[in-house]
Amino acid sequence: MTAQAQPVVFVSLTGDEAIKLYDLDPQSGALKLRATSPAHGPSGALFLHPSRPVLYDGHVMSSTLASFHLDTASGELTLINKVDTGLDTPAHLITDPAGRFLLTAYYTGGGVTVHRLDDDGAIGDLVQRIDTGPKAHAVLLTEDERFVFVPHVCPNNKTSQFRFDASTGQLSPNDPSVLAPPEGELGPRHICFRPLGDVAYIVNEQANTVTAHRFDPERGTLSIFQDISTLPADYPDGGNTAHVEVHPNGQWCYASNRGHDSIVGYNIDADGALSPFGHYPVPASPRSFNIDPTGTYLYCAGEAADRMTCYQVDATNGALQPIADYEVGSQPFWVMVTML
Repeated sequence: MTAQAQPVVFVSLTGDEAIKLYDLDPQSGALKLRATSPAHGPSGALFLHPSRPVLYDGHVMSSTLASFHLDTASGELTLINKVDTGLDTPAHLITDPAGRFLLTAYYTGGGVTVHRLDDDGAIGDLVQRIDTGPKAHAVLLTEDERFVFVPHVCPNNKTSQFRFDASTGQLSPNDPSVLAPPEGELGPRHICFRPLGDVAYIVNEQANTVTAHRFDPERGTLSIFQDISTLPADYPDGGNTAHVEVHPNGQWCYASNRGHDSIVGYNIDADGALSPFGHYPVPASPRSFNIDPTGTYLYCAGEAADRMTCYQVDATNGALQPIADYEVGSQPFWVMVTML
């Protein structure tokens, strides 16, 4: 990336089939549009290569994945290659820390694939495809690169647990290979760890809850110790959760509610347990949000609102204060704050 890294925000637009790059003013949180690039498909989840100026895009409402060269000066994206996996609705994708493999979870096609990445960042040969059934919605690789988790929403209603071989890219079922949610059809959707790496949080789409898990670093497995609602106690209408993130300081966890159209904030106790401290209105159908690396700002896009809001995170208690709204385009799917 650049010698003096600057914060930026990427927004993928499914309806416009485009990816926008905004410069972020670290003093105010304000955004300035730098570039709009064609996504060559209905843009979905994004991931930036860990060491090269290459961006990956899972074309939701399609079966293709795309790689782009990123001009770090102009912010413009140029297509490197586009791969048709034959599996519909790639919901989420990541690379390993070395940038050798691309791991993708598929909502409609089901399961997970591993592709080799070429020296120029292009999506190369298929290494492996594992069919875990439909509705896979995220893929997470642990920091030690030994284990992978793939949550599936209902009706599959499970989180698959794998071992990962960082040298070959191969996945193998862990023991146990499946983690069931606490009870009922909760619908595990997205997953994240707190910075200490000992507790993982999964947001449940159908149940409107977040489940907290202890992580066994030797076995690479999760065990449940808490399940907590994402909604206010007096809200009767339900909805569907979307995303979960932990603040960089490890003190707060946030999850988004579609229907209630809010983000819930939780305090994280020393043992990793959650307790809610507030609900904050966000644009309609908040599919994606992201916290900037300094923890000062949170950006949340409303897929049904075609709008993204910047919030300042109160450094003392984690509360969210809206600062500015941005009309970003049709059906914002993914928000990614990073440094370039």
